[in-house]
Amino acid sequence: MLLKDMLKGIGYKVSSALDKDVEVSAVCDDSRKASPGSLFVAVSGHHRDGRDFVREAVSKGAVAIVSDRDFSVPEGIIKVSVPDARAALTAIAGNFYGNPSAELKTIGITGTNGKTTVTYLIEAIAEASGARAGVVGTINYRFGGISIPAKNTTPGVLDLQRLLREMAETGVKYAAVEVSSHALDQGRVSGVGLDVGLFTNITSDHLDYHKTSSEYFKAKSKLFDHLKDGGCAILNYDDEKVRSLEGSIKAKTLTYGTKEVADIMALGVKLSPEGSTFEVSTPAGKFCIKTRLIGMHNVSNCLAAAAAMHVLGVDDKAISKGIASVAFIPGRLEPVDEGQPFKVLVDYAHTEDALNNVLSILKDIAGRRVWTVFGCGGDRDRSKRPLMGLAACKFSDRVIVTSDNPRNEEPMGIIRDIESGIKGKFSNYDIVPDRREAIRKAVSSAMKGDIILIAGKGHEDYQIIKDKVMHFDDREVVREILNEGKRDSQSLAREALIGRSE
Repeated sequence: MLLKDMLKGIGYKVSSALDKDVEVSAVCDDSRKASPGSLFVAVSGHHRDGRDFVREAVSKGAVAIVSDRDFSVPEGIIKVSVPDARAALTAIAGNFYGNPSAELKTIGITGTNGKTTVTYLIEAIAEASGARAGVVGTINYRFGGISIPAKNTTPGVLDLQRLLREMAETGVKYAAVEVSSHALDQGRVSGVGLDVGLFTNITSDHLDYHKTSSEYFKAKSKLFDHLKDGGCAILNYDDEKVRSLEGSIKAKTLTYGTKEVADIMALGVKLSPEGSTFEVSTPAGKFCIKTRLIGMHNVSNCLAAAAAMHVLGVDDKAISKGIASVAFIPGRLEPVDEGQPFKVLVDYAHTEDALNNVLSILKDIAGRRVWTVFGCGGDRDRSKRPLMGLAACKFSDRVIVTSDNPRNEEPMGIIRDIESGIKGKFSNYDIVPDRREAIRKAVSSAMKGDIILIAGKGHEDYQIIKDKVMHFDDREVVREILNEGKRDSQSLAREALIGRSE
């Protein structure tokens, strides 16, 4: 693509008019990804100046550099000056990849909890309707049989545009994109037009980044700035903060709820340990939904997905069929079953609200006791730690406080923060800093009819300690421990048989 075409819509200056006709083969904002013939956009972040990486980009073959600050380049390298490098990157990405969101039905989902589940449900509904779907989210980025591990819930501007372009070219019709508060604050979805913007809920989270709850909510609310002309904002009317946005959104707005009177409602909800059934009431009529996902929060998630696809014209039968086809969401109340007489569920719950939701459900359906194994991440919002401890002890019969991803913090320091919310108030907890041993303690202590919830990491298959990322998957660890128990039982049985034969 010609440089002048990549810079369309941007106010810029180049040293020579002839430079605008240079052919550019790629664009990057990470100097390590520069390649021969590429354009490097020197965007400055919180800690580093993009200009510090110009030399590396040039050494890797970049032929043009874009920056909003004065900089020098080697002879023969094109210097492009712009008012705002971050805004220029957004325009360049859209120009280079041909604004793919215009060719897709794009659904952006934000909220503290539920984003991943809603994307899986939308994907299933799309497939039930006979259409292809793509997903950009916390677990992975996937479309057309391709699955790419996710580094961030929402990738950067360039990667997001590239993914959407690949989706469009492989026949994807619906693209479901999880949109994090960080992504909205940093402009990662700028240049992406949304047919639907969906806000699931808001509770305290990520205050290590946003500092205050109001700033966190403000960042989330930016989702609706990205709606296309004619796009629709969908709000969870059960959430008071989300509901408060209704009057401030200029676009068409649709509401959904399980408690409050809304445009799309769940009626006659019946919950069970095997899932839920309910009737969906829409402005166009009513239809039934049966889901294997358990709990009232998943009724809300199903309703959110149904609302999004209803707005996009998908028929009720496909919505019902798609939702019914989803057995579980990876790392979201995901069962681990090796034939043991008690349930083990692995869940990503890492906020007070999420833990409250999950445990209140399990408390209602448990045959006997509820065990909770959890910790909190290091270098993250510290204010939620004592609150999560309270939620765990309030709704569990027994709690084992352990490590999550301590990162650069000392595990016991994080545990002390958790314990500050429960010490002297509850006595139904133990502290086992080693996560594997904490899981082992719960599994070896559980009895028939108990439920063990292992919370915090969900689908994650790693643990971060200091600067090391080590393989650790709660689901794998549970299976290993359960099968160890089986082997021990089999060995004892064999020994008993040998003893009798002697």
